[in-house]
Amino acid sequence: MGSKSFSGRLSWQIIGIVSVISILTQLTVALVSQSIIAHSMQMGSLDQHPWDLLVHSWQMQVAMGVIGILSLAAIFFVCRYVINRMTHPISELSEATLKMAKGDFKAQLPEIKSQDEMQHLHDSFLYMQHSLTDYIEELKATTAANERMERDLTMARNIQKGMLRTNFPPQLYAMLNPAKEVGGDLYDFRLKGDQLYFAVGDVSGKGVAAALMMAITRATLDFVMELGLPMDETLCRINNSFSEANNTGMFVTLFVARLNLKTGHMDYCNAGHNPILVLPPDSSPYFLKCKTNLAIGLFENFSYEAEQLDLKPGTRLIAYTDGVTEAEKKDLSLYGNDRLMEWAVKTAFDHKDWQEKETVESLYQSVREFAEDNPQNDDITIMSVSIN
Repeated sequence: MGSKSFSGRLSWQIIGIVSVISILTQLTVALVSQSIIAHSMQMGSLDQHPWDLLVHSWQMQVAMGVIGILSLAAIFFVCRYVINRMTHPISELSEATLKMAKGDFKAQLPEIKSQDEMQHLHDSFLYMQHSLTDYIEELKATTAANERMERDLTMARNIQKGMLRTNFPPQLYAMLNPAKEVGGDLYDFRLKGDQLYFAVGDVSGKGVAAALMMAITRATLDFVMELGLPMDETLCRINNSFSEANNTGMFVTLFVARLNLKTGHMDYCNAGHNPILVLPPDSSPYFLKCKTNLAIGLFENFSYEAEQLDLKPGTRLIAYTDGVTEAEKKDLSLYGNDRLMEWAVKTAFDHKDWQEKETVESLYQSVREFAEDNPQNDDITIMSVSIN
């Protein structure tokens, strides 16, 4: 590494110091030796006994030893001073780093103008300091924005929950648990005398967009239910209204029904939704087969076909969204229709006395126990309706 580098400058300075002190030491030894020899000649010691020469030699060695020790001490202290002076900026950088580690990102860095590795190290620390300061400011701004969004989503979740009816009649109970803050599932019901209107739907997608479409569908459904139209006409009107406002390609699967609680007669229409479960009082549960109808919002003026069914007293109906059957474990296995039917069989034969709320909570618990600790991947809606 060249002499312009920090290590090169330090090496050359130490070499220079040692060289100068070595030369001075040699000169000092030479002068001391000449002085001793000259003194001996003046005293006539060179003609004296060999023992006297030995004494003079010993004196010279002692003098040279003392000079050597002093020279080493001088080299040590001078080198230590030079090293401390040259590495002092490193200590200051270290102190500044500790301050930054404790959160003081505006700690003062030492001024270095040596044009070597120390200068590069200083510039790197300065760049890191500025980058950290900018990052912290951006993080604060992002955190504040996320907190505002979280508050808005929480408010939207509360508003969406407020749109769902909770004044359940004795014959019906429903729950909706979105996978995110807001979701696209929906349910609705209306009791007019002996006629119970109910519906369960699922908007494609998740999150805010699905929640907005859910609100539109829910409002339209509530209005059309009030008209008391046949089920096929109900879905035609909802479909046309949704299609007019839909330019996103989203759609809604929807099951709507009108049940006479006295006679057990049910008119229903299924727009691409999951088949509901029927739990008869005296036979095995089954999935209700429906005619093929398109989901809401795909084609305007689509002709929906309604169907009819007469149900016995004691029959229970389970309507749900695909968040139930598509609940996943970590190994990606699904809850599926088979497990749903197993739950229905057990419920139909072992828990006929359950109220609707107990039935809904039992199915939801079965789904979550299957998924274990895997996060919910889709909105889950479950509705239970019984004919007493």
